[in-house]
Amino acid sequence: MIFKITLISIILSLSASALAQDENEWQSWPLVDHFTVELHAMFPTLDTRVRVDASDQSPGNTISFEQNLGMSDTESLPALSLGWRFAKKHKLGLSFMRLDRSGSAITTSEIRIGDEVFTINLPISSFLDMQITSLQYNYSLILDERKELAFGLGLSIQDLSLGFLGTGTAGIVQVDSGITAPIPTFGLDGGYAFTDKWLGRIGFGYLSFDLALDSERQLGGDVLSGYVSLQHKTFERVRFGLSYQYFDVRINWNENNLYTSVGYEYQGPVLTVLAAF
Repeated sequence: MIFKITLISIILSLSASALAQDENEWQSWPLVDHFTVELHAMFPTLDTRVRVDASDQSPGNTISFEQNLGMSDTESLPALSLGWRFAKKHKLGLSFMRLDRSGSAITTSEIRIGDEVFTINLPISSFLDMQITSLQYNYSLILDERKELAFGLGLSIQDLSLGFLGTGTAGIVQVDSGITAPIPTFGLDGGYAFTDKWLGRIGFGYLSFDLALDSERQLGGDVLSGYVSLQHKTFERVRFGLSYQYFDVRINWNENNLYTSVGYEYQGPVLTVLAAF
């Protein structure tokens, strides 16, 4: 009797140990990292537009910062991303990017920005600063040793500041505007491990929104994004990657009956160094 009880205890202990190993096996899969730090070098091509209507609601000009205001249509900028998989199918991500731009040009036609009119054939200078902080939660619908499909929900805080300085009908004119826009995000993300060292990922996101921030401020817009990437696990905890990213963002806000619209599109290659822990 004692022998049977001992034998059953040993079998149950071995079964529990094997089950625990099976439950934790996912932590060694190529697509799974507990914590990641990513440094990105981005080289986008930019297309940025703005429109500021007058206080009497007459429409302003839609202006291209690159074509009309002398800003460069290419940039090189860094970005930082952090990732934390706190459970098998649950992951949090945080990313940060900042882009400060300025330009100068000679007006080739009248430019109407808000209540101000910048006259023709005179210098105009401008700036556009963007700081983007994004928080995202991903849930894996499919996750095994070779593939993953996840959907994500998040919030992208877009801090935009823009300004213009030039000559108007009454002399020197300066116009400044800006907003901190909390934009909801939604997307799908997929990954595939070709080998234990070569990993591919692809993602897509889209959302259209219209929010009333308070009785005097309204915020709306559209966000379209996508990327495709390939990474190589060069060292035990370090991967190098190359990706191509695309973003098309339209943000419009109405504050005290003053309508402002900013749209920016950037696309291009991204080099990444990723450390996994």
